[in-house]
Amino acid sequence: MTHKLEHILIINFRSCKKTDISLADYTPLVGYNNGGKSNILAAIKWLLRRSSLSNSYFYDEAHPIVVTGVISGITEDLLSQLEQNHKASIEPFLSEGKLSIRRTQNKPNDSASKIIFEVRDPNIAQDEDGSWKSNPAGIDNAISVLFPEPIEVGAMENAEEDVGKWKTSTTIGKLISEVMIPVEQEHGAAINEVLQGLQQKLAADGNNRAPELDGFDMAANEKLEELFPGIKIKIHVPSPEIKEVFKSGTIKVYEDENPLGRDVAALGHGAQRSIQMALIRHLADVKRKEENSASRTLLLIDEPELYLHPQAIEQVRAALKRLSNEGYQIIFSTHSPQMITAQDLCNALLIRKTDDEGTYARDRLADAVKSAITDAPAQTEMLFSLSNSSQILFCEHVVLIEGKTENRLLPYLFEEVRGATLGQEKIAVVKQDGVSNTAKALKVLNAMDLPAKAIVDLDYAFRCANSDGYLEDNDEDIVACKDILNDISVNLGINLQDGLPTSKNSSMSASEAFAELAKDERSHEHINSLHNKLLENGIWLWKKGACEHHLGIQGKTEGIWASFLNELEANGFNTAVKDHEGVRAMITWLCNE
Repeated sequence: MTHKLEHILIINFRSCKKTDISLADYTPLVGYNNGGKSNILAAIKWLLRRSSLSNSYFYDEAHPIVVTGVISGITEDLLSQLEQNHKASIEPFLSEGKLSIRRTQNKPNDSASKIIFEVRDPNIAQDEDGSWKSNPAGIDNAISVLFPEPIEVGAMENAEEDVGKWKTSTTIGKLISEVMIPVEQEHGAAINEVLQGLQQKLAADGNNRAPELDGFDMAANEKLEELFPGIKIKIHVPSPEIKEVFKSGTIKVYEDENPLGRDVAALGHGAQRSIQMALIRHLADVKRKEENSASRTLLLIDEPELYLHPQAIEQVRAALKRLSNEGYQIIFSTHSPQMITAQDLCNALLIRKTDDEGTYARDRLADAVKSAITDAPAQTEMLFSLSNSSQILFCEHVVLIEGKTENRLLPYLFEEVRGATLGQEKIAVVKQDGVSNTAKALKVLNAMDLPAKAIVDLDYAFRCANSDGYLEDNDEDIVACKDILNDISVNLGINLQDGLPTSKNSSMSASEAFAELAKDERSHEHINSLHNKLLENGIWLWKKGACEHHLGIQGKTEGIWASFLNELEANGFNTAVKDHEGVRAMITWLCNE
Protein backbone atom coordinates (compact mmCIF):
# COMPACT_ATOMS: atom_id res chain seq x y z
CA MET A 1 0.00 0.00 0.00
CA THR A 2 1.35 3.40 -0.88
CA HIS A 3 0.17 5.74 1.85
CA LYS A 4 0.10 5.64 5.63
CA LEU A 5 -0.10 7.82 8.72
CA GLU A 6 3.66 8.23 9.15
CA HIS A 7 3.95 10.56 12.10
CA ILE A 8 1.78 11.97 14.88
CA LEU A 9 2.27 14.68 17.50
CA ILE A 10 -0.22 14.63 20.39
CA ILE A 11 -0.48 17.64 22.71
CA ASN A 12 -2.55 17.89 25.91
CA PHE A 13 -4.54 14.70 25.21
CA ARG A 14 -4.96 12.89 28.54
CA SER A 15 -1.48 11.70 29.61
CA CYS A 16 0.04 12.82 26.30
CA LYS A 17 1.43 16.22 27.27
CA LYS A 18 3.58 16.24 24.13
CA THR A 19 3.89 12.80 22.57
CA ASP A 20 5.84 12.64 19.32
CA ILE A 21 5.96 9.28 17.51
CA SER A 22 6.65 7.73 14.12
CA LEU A 23 4.38 5.01 12.75
CA ALA A 24 4.86 2.12 10.32
CA ASP A 25 2.49 -0.22 8.48
CA TYR A 26 2.55 -2.51 11.52
CA THR A 27 3.37 -0.65 14.73
CA PRO A 28 3.44 -2.36 18.15
CA LEU A 29 3.19 -0.07 21.19
CA VAL A 30 5.00 -1.65 24.15
CA GLY A 31 4.86 -0.34 27.69
CA TYR A 32 3.72 -0.97 31.21
CA ASN A 33 0.14 -0.57 32.37
CA ASN A 34 -1.12 3.00 32.64
CA GLY A 35 1.68 4.29 30.42
CA GLY A 36 -0.64 5.96 27.92
CA LYS A 37 -0.75 3.46 25.04
CA SER A 38 -4.55 3.56 24.88
CA ASN A 39 -4.46 7.35 24.88
CA ILE A 40 -2.23 7.30 21.79
CA LEU A 41 -4.71 5.06 19.98
CA ALA A 42 -7.62 7.29 20.97
CA ALA A 43 -5.78 10.42 19.81
CA ILE A 44 -5.06 8.86 16.41
CA LYS A 45 -8.73 8.02 15.99
CA TRP A 46 -9.75 11.54 16.98
CA LEU A 47 -7.40 13.07 14.43
CA LEU A 48 -9.14 11.18 11.65
CA ARG A 49 -12.69 11.29 13.03
CA ARG A 50 -13.92 14.44 14.74
CA SER A 51 -15.83 14.21 18.03
CA SER A 52 -16.32 16.59 20.93
CA LEU A 53 -13.97 15.78 23.81
CA SER A 54 -15.02 16.18 27.45
CA ASN A 55 -12.96 17.42 30.40
CA SER A 56 -11.46 13.98 31.01
CA TYR A 57 -9.56 14.17 27.72
CA PHE A 58 -7.71 17.38 28.61
CA TYR A 59 -4.42 17.08 30.49
CA ASP A 60 -4.72 20.82 31.20
CA GLU A 61 -8.11 22.42 30.57
CA ALA A 62 -6.49 25.83 30.22
CA HIS A 63 -4.88 24.74 26.95
CA PRO A 64 -6.24 23.21 23.74
CA ILE A 65 -5.88 19.64 22.58
CA VAL A 66 -3.88 19.57 19.35
CA VAL A 67 -3.15 16.43 17.33
CA THR A 68 -0.98 16.76 14.24
CA GLY A 69 -0.39 14.01 11.69
CA VAL A 70 1.70 13.47 8.56
CA ILE A 71 0.34 11.25 5.80
CA SER A 72 3.06 9.95 3.49
CA GLY A 73 3.08 8.03 0.23
CA ILE A 74 0.49 10.12 -1.62
CA THR A 75 1.69 9.37 -5.14
CA GLU A 76 0.38 10.44 -8.54
CA ASP A 77 -1.04 6.95 -8.97
CA LEU A 78 -2.96 7.28 -5.70
CA LEU A 79 -4.28 10.73 -6.64
CA SER A 80 -5.51 9.39 -9.98
CA GLN A 81 -7.80 6.98 -8.10
CA LEU A 82 -9.57 9.81 -6.26
CA GLU A 83 -12.58 11.74 -7.47
CA GLN A 84 -11.54 14.98 -9.11
CA ASN A 85 -12.83 17.20 -6.30
CA HIS A 86 -10.89 15.25 -3.66
CA LYS A 87 -7.75 15.25 -5.77
CA ALA A 88 -8.07 19.02 -6.24
CA SER A 89 -8.43 19.47 -2.46
CA ILE A 90 -5.28 17.52 -1.61
CA GLU A 91 -2.84 18.31 -4.42
CA PRO A 92 -1.97 21.96 -3.53
CA PHE A 93 -0.85 20.93 -0.04
CA LEU A 94 1.46 18.06 -0.95
CA SER A 95 5.19 18.19 -0.37
CA GLU A 96 7.20 15.22 -1.61
CA GLY A 97 4.12 13.03 -1.39
CA LYS A 98 3.35 14.08 2.18
CA LEU A 99 0.36 15.90 3.66
CA SER A 100 0.36 17.46 7.14
CA ILE A 101 -2.98 17.73 8.96
CA ARG A 102 -3.99 19.07 12.36
CA ARG A 103 -7.10 18.91 14.55
CA THR A 104 -7.66 21.28 17.49
CA GLN A 105 -10.26 21.54 20.25
CA ASN A 106 -9.79 24.67 22.33
CA LYS A 107 -11.84 23.76 25.41
CA PRO A 108 -13.76 20.84 26.86
CA ASN A 109 -17.20 20.01 25.45
CA ASP A 110 -16.88 22.38 22.50
CA SER A 111 -19.45 21.62 19.84
CA ALA A 112 -18.24 19.63 16.84
CA SER A 113 -18.60 22.71 14.64
CA LYS A 114 -15.98 24.55 16.75
CA ILE A 115 -13.37 21.81 16.39
CA ILE A 116 -10.77 23.03 13.91
CA PHE A 117 -9.33 20.87 11.13
CA GLU A 118 -6.34 22.30 9.26
CA VAL A 119 -3.82 21.40 6.62
CA ARG A 120 -0.31 22.80 6.28
CA ASP A 121 0.56 24.83 3.20
CA PRO A 122 4.06 23.69 2.12
CA ASN A 123 4.54 26.93 0.20
CA ILE A 124 4.64 28.92 3.44
CA ALA A 125 7.44 28.55 6.00
CA GLN A 126 6.30 26.41 8.92
CA ASP A 127 7.13 29.04 11.50
CA GLU A 128 5.14 31.77 9.73
CA ASP A 129 1.53 32.71 10.45
CA GLY A 130 -0.78 31.30 7.84
CA SER A 131 1.13 28.09 7.20
CA TRP A 132 -1.97 26.23 8.43
CA LYS A 133 -5.19 26.55 6.43
CA SER A 134 -8.54 25.77 8.05
CA ASN A 135 -10.39 23.00 6.16
CA PRO A 136 -9.70 24.43 2.71
CA ALA A 137 -12.03 23.28 -0.06
CA GLY A 138 -13.43 20.43 2.03
CA ILE A 139 -10.15 18.61 2.50
CA ASP A 140 -11.56 16.92 5.60
CA ASN A 141 -13.82 14.91 3.28
CA ALA A 142 -10.90 14.11 0.99
CA ILE A 143 -8.91 12.78 3.96
CA SER A 144 -11.90 10.57 4.80
CA VAL A 145 -11.43 8.87 1.46
CA LEU A 146 -7.76 8.19 2.13
CA PHE A 147 -8.49 7.07 5.69
CA PRO A 148 -12.09 5.91 6.36
CA GLU A 149 -13.32 5.60 9.93
CA PRO A 150 -10.73 3.67 11.97
CA ILE A 151 -11.75 0.38 13.57
CA GLU A 152 -10.94 0.58 17.27
CA VAL A 153 -10.95 -2.26 19.81
CA GLY A 154 -10.26 -1.65 23.49
CA ALA A 155 -8.39 -4.09 25.71
CA MET A 156 -10.72 -4.11 28.68
CA GLU A 157 -14.00 -3.70 26.88
CA ASN A 158 -16.57 -6.46 27.25
CA ALA A 159 -15.84 -8.90 24.41
CA GLU A 160 -19.17 -10.61 25.07
CA GLU A 161 -21.02 -7.34 24.46
CA ASP A 162 -18.85 -6.40 21.48
CA VAL A 163 -19.66 -9.60 19.60
CA GLY A 164 -23.06 -10.43 21.09
CA LYS A 165 -25.09 -7.21 21.38
CA TRP A 166 -26.12 -4.75 18.71
CA LYS A 167 -24.88 -1.21 19.17
CA THR A 168 -23.59 1.25 16.61
CA SER A 169 -20.20 1.00 18.34
CA THR A 170 -19.93 -2.80 18.64
CA THR A 171 -18.34 -5.11 16.11
CA ILE A 172 -21.48 -7.24 15.76
CA GLY A 173 -23.55 -4.07 15.39
CA LYS A 174 -21.35 -2.84 12.55
CA LEU A 175 -21.46 -6.25 10.86
CA ILE A 176 -25.24 -6.50 11.16
CA SER A 177 -25.53 -3.02 9.70
CA GLU A 178 -23.49 -4.21 6.73
CA VAL A 179 -25.68 -7.31 6.27
CA MET A 180 -28.94 -5.42 6.80
CA ILE A 181 -28.68 -3.35 3.61
CA PRO A 182 -28.51 -6.22 1.08
CA VAL A 183 -31.07 -8.28 3.02
CA GLU A 184 -33.52 -5.38 3.04
CA GLN A 185 -32.99 -4.78 -0.67
CA GLU A 186 -33.53 -8.44 -1.57
CA HIS A 187 -36.12 -9.56 0.98
CA GLY A 188 -37.60 -6.33 2.32
CA ALA A 189 -41.04 -6.81 0.74
CA ALA A 190 -41.49 -10.35 2.10
CA ILE A 191 -40.29 -9.37 5.58
CA ASN A 192 -42.55 -6.29 5.67
CA GLU A 193 -45.52 -8.47 4.69
CA VAL A 194 -44.86 -10.72 7.69
CA LEU A 195 -44.44 -7.68 9.96
CA GLN A 196 -47.69 -6.20 8.60
CA GLY A 197 -49.54 -9.39 9.57
CA LEU A 198 -48.06 -9.10 13.04
CA GLN A 199 -49.27 -5.49 13.22
CA GLN A 200 -52.86 -6.54 12.36
CA LYS A 201 -52.75 -8.97 15.28
CA LEU A 202 -51.20 -6.74 17.94
CA ALA A 203 -51.74 -3.07 17.09
CA ALA A 204 -54.59 -1.08 18.63
CA ASP A 205 -56.02 -0.42 15.18
CA GLY A 206 -55.31 -3.87 13.79
CA ASN A 207 -58.00 -5.44 11.57
CA ASN A 208 -57.38 -8.91 12.93
CA ARG A 209 -56.54 -8.29 16.60
CA ALA A 210 -55.99 -11.21 18.93
CA PRO A 211 -59.21 -11.95 20.90
CA GLU A 212 -57.25 -11.95 24.14
CA LEU A 213 -56.30 -8.30 23.57
CA ASP A 214 -59.92 -7.34 22.86
CA GLY A 215 -61.02 -9.17 26.00
CA PHE A 216 -58.46 -7.34 28.10
CA ASP A 217 -59.55 -4.00 26.62
CA MET A 218 -63.23 -4.68 27.42
CA ALA A 219 -62.60 -5.71 31.03
CA ALA A 220 -60.26 -2.79 31.70
CA ASN A 221 -62.67 -0.26 30.13
CA GLU A 222 -65.55 -1.40 32.36
CA LYS A 223 -63.52 -0.36 35.38
CA LEU A 224 -62.25 2.82 33.74
CA GLU A 225 -65.86 3.86 32.91
CA GLU A 226 -66.65 3.93 36.62
CA LEU A 227 -63.72 6.24 37.35
CA PHE A 228 -63.63 8.41 34.25
CA PRO A 229 -66.63 8.11 31.94
CA GLY A 230 -66.11 8.77 28.25
CA ILE A 231 -62.53 7.43 27.99
CA LYS A 232 -61.53 4.06 26.59
CA ILE A 233 -58.15 2.33 26.29
CA LYS A 234 -56.65 -0.32 24.03
CA ILE A 235 -53.46 -2.31 24.41
CA HIS A 236 -51.09 -1.42 21.57
CA VAL A 237 -48.16 -3.66 20.74
CA PRO A 238 -46.29 -1.93 17.90
CA SER A 239 -44.86 -4.09 15.20
CA PRO A 240 -41.12 -3.48 14.73
CA GLU A 241 -39.67 -2.12 11.54
CA ILE A 242 -37.15 -4.25 9.71
CA LYS A 243 -34.27 -2.15 11.10
CA GLU A 244 -35.46 -2.79 14.65
CA VAL A 245 -35.60 -6.51 14.01
CA PHE A 246 -31.97 -6.50 12.94
CA LYS A 247 -30.96 -4.48 16.01
CA SER A 248 -31.99 -7.40 18.21
CA GLY A 249 -29.60 -9.61 16.29
CA THR A 250 -26.79 -11.51 17.99
CA ILE A 251 -24.68 -14.57 17.26
CA LYS A 252 -24.96 -18.16 18.44
CA VAL A 253 -21.94 -20.38 19.00
CA TYR A 254 -22.12 -24.01 17.88
CA GLU A 255 -19.83 -26.81 18.95
CA ASP A 256 -19.77 -30.52 18.20
CA GLU A 257 -20.96 -31.39 21.69
CA ASN A 258 -23.65 -28.70 21.65
CA PRO A 259 -25.37 -28.56 18.25
CA LEU A 260 -28.18 -26.37 19.58
CA GLY A 261 -25.90 -23.38 20.02
CA ARG A 262 -25.00 -21.17 22.96
CA ASP A 263 -24.84 -17.46 23.66
CA VAL A 264 -21.41 -15.83 23.65
CA ALA A 265 -21.83 -15.14 27.38
CA ALA A 266 -21.59 -18.88 28.05
CA LEU A 267 -18.03 -19.04 26.71
CA GLY A 268 -14.75 -18.30 28.44
CA HIS A 269 -12.83 -15.05 27.93
CA GLY A 270 -10.36 -16.70 25.55
CA ALA A 271 -13.09 -18.00 23.25
CA GLN A 272 -14.89 -14.62 23.39
CA ARG A 273 -11.70 -12.78 22.45
CA SER A 274 -11.01 -15.23 19.61
CA ILE A 275 -14.48 -14.69 18.17
CA GLN A 276 -14.07 -10.94 18.58
CA MET A 277 -10.76 -10.88 16.70
CA ALA A 278 -12.19 -13.06 13.91
CA LEU A 279 -15.22 -10.78 13.51
CA ILE A 280 -13.03 -7.69 13.53
CA ARG A 281 -10.96 -9.14 10.73
CA HIS A 282 -14.14 -10.01 8.82
CA LEU A 283 -15.49 -6.50 9.36
CA ALA A 284 -12.22 -5.11 8.03
CA ASP A 285 -12.56 -7.29 4.93
CA VAL A 286 -16.19 -6.23 4.41
CA LYS A 287 -15.29 -2.57 4.76
CA ARG A 288 -12.33 -2.99 2.45
CA LYS A 289 -14.53 -4.31 -0.37
CA GLU A 290 -16.85 -1.32 -0.05
CA GLU A 291 -14.25 1.39 0.06
CA ASN A 292 -12.41 3.19 -2.69
CA SER A 293 -9.24 1.35 -3.74
CA ALA A 294 -7.33 4.47 -2.69
CA SER A 295 -8.46 4.15 0.92
CA ARG A 296 -6.55 2.62 3.81
CA THR A 297 -8.24 1.65 7.07
CA LEU A 298 -6.54 2.01 10.44
CA LEU A 299 -6.97 -0.86 12.87
CA LEU A 300 -6.36 0.44 16.41
CA ILE A 301 -6.28 -2.47 18.86
CA ASP A 302 -5.51 -2.57 22.58
CA GLU A 303 -3.83 -5.86 23.53
CA PRO A 304 -5.08 -8.17 20.77
CA GLU A 305 -3.47 -11.08 22.64
CA LEU A 306 -5.69 -10.64 25.70
CA TYR A 307 -7.02 -13.98 27.06
CA LEU A 308 -5.53 -15.97 24.16
CA HIS A 309 -3.28 -19.02 24.46
CA PRO A 310 0.17 -18.89 22.76
CA GLN A 311 -0.90 -20.62 19.53
CA ALA A 312 -3.88 -18.28 19.14
CA ILE A 313 -1.66 -15.25 19.77
CA GLU A 314 0.58 -16.34 16.92
CA GLN A 315 -2.44 -16.72 14.64
CA VAL A 316 -3.70 -13.25 15.55
CA ARG A 317 -0.25 -11.75 14.96
CA ALA A 318 0.03 -13.41 11.57
CA ALA A 319 -3.48 -12.25 10.60
CA LEU A 320 -2.81 -8.64 11.61
CA LYS A 321 0.56 -8.67 9.86
CA ARG A 322 -1.12 -9.94 6.70
CA LEU A 323 -3.76 -7.21 6.92
CA SER A 324 -0.99 -4.59 7.16
CA ASN A 325 0.01 -5.64 3.66
CA GLU A 326 -3.56 -5.72 2.35
CA GLY A 327 -4.86 -2.20 2.73
CA TYR A 328 -4.76 -1.70 6.50
CA GLN A 329 -2.40 0.13 8.82
CA ILE A 330 -2.13 -1.74 12.11
CA ILE A 331 -1.33 0.06 15.36
CA PHE A 332 -1.72 -1.94 18.55
CA SER A 333 -0.59 -2.08 22.14
CA THR A 334 0.80 -5.31 23.52
CA HIS A 335 2.39 -6.98 26.52
CA SER A 336 3.38 -10.09 24.59
CA PRO A 337 6.73 -10.69 22.84
CA GLN A 338 4.84 -13.15 20.62
CA MET A 339 3.13 -10.23 18.90
CA ILE A 340 6.50 -8.88 17.71
CA THR A 341 8.85 -10.74 15.38
CA ALA A 342 12.46 -9.81 14.68
CA GLN A 343 11.26 -8.17 11.47
CA ASP A 344 8.86 -5.91 13.38
CA LEU A 345 11.12 -5.11 16.32
CA CYS A 346 12.69 -2.18 14.47
CA ASN A 347 9.38 -0.30 14.30
CA ALA A 348 8.08 -1.15 17.77
CA LEU A 349 7.59 1.85 20.06
CA LEU A 350 8.62 1.79 23.70
CA ILE A 351 5.98 3.86 25.49
CA ARG A 352 6.84 5.30 28.90
CA LYS A 353 5.31 7.89 31.23
CA THR A 354 6.78 10.24 33.83
CA ASP A 355 5.27 13.03 35.90
CA ASP A 356 7.34 15.63 34.06
CA GLU A 357 7.04 14.39 30.46
CA GLY A 358 3.75 12.54 30.55
CA THR A 359 3.50 9.78 27.95
CA TYR A 360 6.42 9.62 25.53
CA ALA A 361 8.00 7.17 23.10
CA ARG A 362 11.63 6.17 23.19
CA ASP A 363 13.51 6.07 19.89
CA ARG A 364 12.65 3.08 17.73
CA LEU A 365 15.42 0.55 17.22
CA ALA A 366 15.59 1.47 13.52
CA ASP A 367 15.96 5.19 14.33
CA ALA A 368 18.42 4.57 17.16
CA VAL A 369 20.68 2.49 14.93
CA LYS A 370 20.66 5.18 12.24
CA SER A 371 21.54 7.91 14.72
CA ALA A 372 24.18 5.89 16.53
CA ILE A 373 25.86 4.17 13.58
CA THR A 374 26.56 5.94 10.31
CA ASP A 375 28.08 3.03 8.41
CA ALA A 376 25.32 1.23 6.45
CA PRO A 377 26.74 -2.34 6.61
CA ALA A 378 27.30 -1.92 10.35
CA GLN A 379 23.70 -0.70 10.72
CA THR A 380 22.42 -3.84 9.06
CA GLU A 381 24.64 -6.03 11.23
CA MET A 382 23.53 -4.30 14.42
CA LEU A 383 19.82 -4.44 13.51
CA PHE A 384 20.13 -8.15 12.83
CA SER A 385 22.00 -8.71 16.07
CA LEU A 386 19.65 -6.82 18.37
CA SER A 387 16.50 -7.86 16.54
CA ASN A 388 17.08 -11.42 17.70
CA SER A 389 15.79 -10.43 21.13
CA SER A 390 12.39 -8.85 21.58
CA GLN A 391 13.18 -8.90 25.31
CA ILE A 392 14.70 -5.43 25.02
CA LEU A 393 11.17 -4.07 24.50
CA PHE A 394 9.88 -5.49 27.77
CA CYS A 395 12.56 -4.37 30.19
CA GLU A 396 14.04 -1.35 31.93
CA HIS A 397 17.67 -2.50 31.75
CA VAL A 398 19.63 -4.54 29.20
CA VAL A 399 22.74 -6.64 29.82
CA LEU A 400 24.77 -7.68 26.78
CA ILE A 401 26.67 -10.96 27.00
CA GLU A 402 28.94 -12.80 24.60
CA GLY A 403 29.20 -16.33 25.99
CA LYS A 404 26.93 -19.37 25.88
CA THR A 405 27.60 -20.08 29.54
CA GLU A 406 26.32 -16.67 30.66
CA ASN A 407 23.25 -17.12 28.49
CA ARG A 408 22.53 -20.51 30.02
CA LEU A 409 23.44 -19.97 33.68
CA LEU A 410 23.13 -16.26 34.46
CA PRO A 411 19.35 -16.42 35.11
CA TYR A 412 19.88 -19.11 37.78
CA LEU A 413 22.86 -17.35 39.36
CA PHE A 414 20.95 -14.07 39.42
CA GLU A 415 17.92 -15.58 41.13
CA GLU A 416 20.10 -17.38 43.66
CA VAL A 417 21.77 -14.09 44.68
CA ARG A 418 18.84 -11.69 44.37
CA GLY A 419 15.92 -13.91 45.31
CA ALA A 420 14.14 -12.63 42.20
CA THR A 421 14.31 -13.41 38.51
CA LEU A 422 15.84 -11.19 35.85
CA GLY A 423 12.33 -10.58 34.58
CA GLN A 424 11.12 -9.45 37.99
CA GLU A 425 14.01 -7.00 38.11
CA LYS A 426 13.07 -5.89 34.54
CA ILE A 427 16.48 -6.89 33.16
CA ALA A 428 16.79 -8.39 29.67
CA VAL A 429 19.79 -10.54 28.72
CA VAL A 430 20.80 -10.15 25.07
CA LYS A 431 23.41 -12.48 23.61
CA GLN A 432 25.59 -10.77 21.03
CA ASP A 433 26.76 -12.45 17.85
CA GLY A 434 30.26 -11.07 18.48
CA VAL A 435 31.99 -9.05 21.17
CA SER A 436 33.10 -6.56 18.52
CA ASN A 437 29.52 -5.24 18.53
CA THR A 438 29.62 -4.30 22.21
CA ALA A 439 30.31 -0.57 21.86
CA LYS A 440 27.88 -0.19 18.96
CA ALA A 441 25.13 -2.05 20.81
CA LEU A 442 25.59 0.05 23.95
CA LYS A 443 25.46 3.19 21.79
CA VAL A 444 22.23 2.06 20.11
CA LEU A 445 20.55 1.14 23.38
CA ASN A 446 21.61 4.47 24.86
CA ALA A 447 19.97 6.21 21.87
CA MET A 448 16.80 4.25 22.69
CA ASP A 449 17.02 5.60 26.26
CA LEU A 450 17.47 2.03 27.53
CA PRO A 451 20.08 1.68 30.30
CA ALA A 452 22.51 -1.05 29.24
CA LYS A 453 25.61 -2.83 30.50
CA ALA A 454 27.85 -5.50 29.05
CA ILE A 455 29.74 -8.52 30.38
CA VAL A 456 32.87 -9.45 28.41
CA ASP A 457 35.76 -11.89 28.54
CA LEU A 458 39.27 -10.75 29.41
CA ASP A 459 40.41 -10.72 25.79
CA TYR A 460 37.99 -7.86 25.03
CA ALA A 461 40.28 -5.45 26.90
CA PHE A 462 43.14 -6.38 24.58
CA ARG A 463 41.36 -6.82 21.25
CA CYS A 464 38.45 -4.34 21.21
CA ALA A 465 38.49 -1.86 24.09
CA ASN A 466 41.04 0.39 22.41
CA SER A 467 39.26 0.61 19.05
CA ASP A 468 35.93 1.05 20.88
CA GLY A 469 37.34 4.11 22.62
CA TYR A 470 37.32 2.76 26.17
CA LEU A 471 41.10 2.54 26.60
CA GLU A 472 43.88 4.90 25.52
CA ASP A 473 46.40 3.99 22.85
CA ASN A 474 49.33 2.14 24.44
CA ASP A 475 47.44 1.75 27.73
CA GLU A 476 50.07 1.05 30.39
CA ASP A 477 48.18 -1.94 31.80
CA ILE A 478 47.81 -3.51 28.37
CA VAL A 479 51.51 -2.98 27.69
CA ALA A 480 52.43 -4.55 31.04
CA CYS A 481 50.20 -7.57 30.43
CA LYS A 482 51.68 -8.08 26.97
CA ASP A 483 55.12 -8.20 28.56
CA ILE A 484 53.91 -10.88 30.97
CA LEU A 485 52.35 -12.83 28.09
CA ASN A 486 55.63 -12.70 26.23
CA ASP A 487 57.40 -13.95 29.34
CA ILE A 488 55.14 -16.97 29.95
CA SER A 489 54.54 -17.88 26.32
CA VAL A 490 57.75 -19.83 25.87
CA ASN A 491 57.27 -22.19 28.83
CA LEU A 492 53.56 -22.70 28.10
CA GLY A 493 53.89 -23.04 24.34
CA ILE A 494 51.65 -20.04 23.61
CA ASN A 495 51.97 -18.62 20.14
CA LEU A 496 51.75 -14.82 20.03
CA GLN A 497 50.76 -12.58 17.17
CA ASP A 498 51.24 -8.83 17.61
CA GLY A 499 51.85 -9.59 21.27
CA LEU A 500 48.53 -11.39 21.80
CA PRO A 501 47.72 -15.12 21.99
CA THR A 502 46.58 -16.90 18.86
CA SER A 503 45.27 -20.46 18.66
CA LYS A 504 47.27 -21.14 15.48
CA ASN A 505 50.33 -23.32 16.13
CA SER A 506 49.75 -22.93 19.87
CA SER A 507 49.54 -25.46 22.69
CA MET A 508 46.24 -23.97 23.84
CA SER A 509 43.39 -21.78 22.65
CA ALA A 510 43.63 -18.01 22.90
CA SER A 511 40.96 -18.07 25.61
CA GLU A 512 43.00 -20.55 27.66
CA ALA A 513 46.11 -18.39 27.16
CA PHE A 514 44.33 -15.35 28.63
CA ALA A 515 43.26 -17.51 31.58
CA GLU A 516 46.94 -18.40 32.11
CA LEU A 517 47.78 -14.70 32.05
CA ALA A 518 45.16 -14.10 34.74
CA LYS A 519 46.74 -16.78 36.96
CA ASP A 520 50.09 -14.98 36.99
CA GLU A 521 50.27 -12.82 40.12
CA ARG A 522 52.18 -10.11 38.23
CA SER A 523 49.07 -9.47 36.10
CA HIS A 524 46.53 -9.05 38.92
CA GLU A 525 47.18 -5.37 39.54
CA HIS A 526 46.97 -4.54 35.84
CA ILE A 527 43.86 -6.66 35.18
CA ASN A 528 42.14 -5.06 38.17
CA SER A 529 42.99 -1.67 36.71
CA LEU A 530 41.58 -2.66 33.30
CA HIS A 531 38.47 -4.00 35.00
CA ASN A 532 37.89 -0.68 36.77
CA LYS A 533 38.48 1.37 33.63
CA LEU A 534 35.88 -0.61 31.69
CA LEU A 535 33.53 -0.58 34.67
CA GLU A 536 33.33 3.20 34.32
CA ASN A 537 31.86 2.60 30.84
CA GLY A 538 29.26 0.06 31.98
CA ILE A 539 31.34 -3.02 31.04
CA TRP A 540 32.17 -5.89 33.41
CA LEU A 541 35.45 -7.64 32.58
CA TRP A 542 35.88 -11.25 33.68
CA LYS A 543 39.23 -10.93 35.48
CA LYS A 544 40.01 -14.65 35.43
CA GLY A 545 39.57 -14.89 31.65
CA ALA A 546 35.96 -15.98 31.10
CA CYS A 547 32.82 -16.81 33.03
CA GLU A 548 33.71 -20.51 33.25
CA HIS A 549 36.89 -19.77 35.21
CA HIS A 550 34.94 -17.82 37.83
CA LEU A 551 32.30 -20.54 38.12
CA GLY A 552 34.92 -23.30 38.27
CA ILE A 553 33.58 -25.38 35.38
CA GLN A 554 35.46 -26.91 32.45
CA GLY A 555 33.69 -26.70 29.11
CA LYS A 556 30.52 -25.34 27.55
CA THR A 557 28.14 -28.27 27.14
CA GLU A 558 24.62 -28.95 28.36
CA GLY A 559 25.92 -31.79 30.52
CA ILE A 560 28.43 -29.55 32.28
CA TRP A 561 25.83 -26.81 32.80
CA ALA A 562 23.27 -29.28 34.14
CA SER A 563 25.81 -30.71 36.57
CA PHE A 564 26.66 -27.21 37.81
CA LEU A 565 22.98 -26.34 38.30
CA ASN A 566 22.44 -29.53 40.29
CA GLU A 567 25.30 -28.57 42.61
CA LEU A 568 23.96 -25.02 42.87
CA GLU A 569 20.59 -26.34 43.96
CA ALA A 570 22.01 -28.93 46.31
CA ASN A 571 24.85 -27.03 47.99
CA GLY A 572 24.11 -23.35 47.48
CA PHE A 573 25.82 -20.45 45.74
CA ASN A 574 28.97 -20.13 47.86
CA THR A 575 29.84 -23.81 47.48
CA ALA A 576 28.91 -24.29 43.82
CA VAL A 577 30.57 -21.12 42.53
CA LYS A 578 34.38 -21.13 42.76
CA ASP A 579 34.72 -17.31 42.77
CA HIS A 580 31.45 -16.68 44.59
CA GLU A 581 32.53 -13.24 45.77
CA GLY A 582 33.40 -12.06 42.24
CA VAL A 583 30.25 -13.46 40.65
CA ARG A 584 28.10 -12.04 43.45
CA ALA A 585 29.74 -8.63 42.93
CA MET A 586 28.92 -8.80 39.21
CA ILE A 587 25.25 -9.55 39.90
CA THR A 588 25.04 -6.74 42.45
CA TRP A 589 26.63 -4.40 39.87
CA LEU A 590 23.98 -5.37 37.32
CA CYS A 591 21.26 -4.10 39.64
CA ASN A 592 22.96 -0.84 40.54
CA GLU A 593 21.98 2.29 38.64
